[in-house]
Amino acid sequence: MSTVLVCLSAYPRALVESWVADLDEPVEVVLADGAPLEVLVPDLARADLVVGDAARRYPLDAAVLGRMRRCRLLVHPAVGLDGVVDLAAAEAVGIRVLNAPGYNAEAVADWTLMAMLTTLRDGVRADRDLRSDGWHTRPLGRELGAMTVGIVGFGAIGRAVRDRLRGFGSRVLCSDPRPLPDTDGATQVDLDELLGASDLVTLHAPLTESTRHLLDGPRLASMRPGSVLVNAARGELVDEAALVTALRAGRPAAAALDVFAAEPLAPFSPLLELDNVYLTPHVAAGTEQARQRVRALVRDAVRAELGAP
Repeated sequence: MSTVLVCLSAYPRALVESWVADLDEPVEVVLADGAPLEVLVPDLARADLVVGDAARRYPLDAAVLGRMRRCRLLVHPAVGLDGVVDLAAAEAVGIRVLNAPGYNAEAVADWTLMAMLTTLRDGVRADRDLRSDGWHTRPLGRELGAMTVGIVGFGAIGRAVRDRLRGFGSRVLCSDPRPLPDTDGATQVDLDELLGASDLVTLHAPLTESTRHLLDGPRLASMRPGSVLVNAARGELVDEAALVTALRAGRPAAAALDVFAAEPLAPFSPLLELDNVYLTPHVAAGTEQARQRVRALVRDAVRAELGAP
């Protein structure tokens, strides 16, 4: 019986097959090709290895994982596993789960700085006004180097944001539930102190039960006048309804969001009606370099599991 590799991510067949082409034993490659999950379950049930779906279209819950009795390795080509892999159920059936920590740190940190600068200088509205109303003066912007930036979650992405802020000269605060022995240029404070002291707050924490709605109505209201909230982590870190109310009230004064409580963002979302929000469709990690890194990580994990050199 040949080894079966099921790939749920939208990877080209030639790419996946190249990972196993030189092996002595044959490997059957099965691609999801956008099929509904219920159609894929029989293939998952006979899979020895599974590559998860970075686009989060195929949540592997206890019912599905319970069928995957042959599977010994699940490689998820993303950082967060929340909502896509039931880790307890995977452990119960003996499936080892690997994710891709850090592969997207540089890309997301770049997006975060772009979002900060765009929001501080009101770049999107300046472009739209020039196109619609012609040449005219705009309100003054603010310089990033004059800002205090609060980083919530000081993992790989949070540290990459800190590294970029050095070049601007910003004062940097960070908040993390772990004691951080070396923040190297950032000052660790608790979350509430960070919110009250920061001109920009950027979220880079994982989504867990303790961080869901980490920024609720009262915490949003505690942010400084004129402050900006940036979120390229998980939409549910913020109470989205409370954020809409807070943005309408002007505290925070603006937000830049790449992630949302429900994705894709509904066309009737009140966020789309607000002029003080910069929105992108979950693209912060979307660079050519990040894609190359995560695919290389998945390839190496698959080949190592199959005993390839």
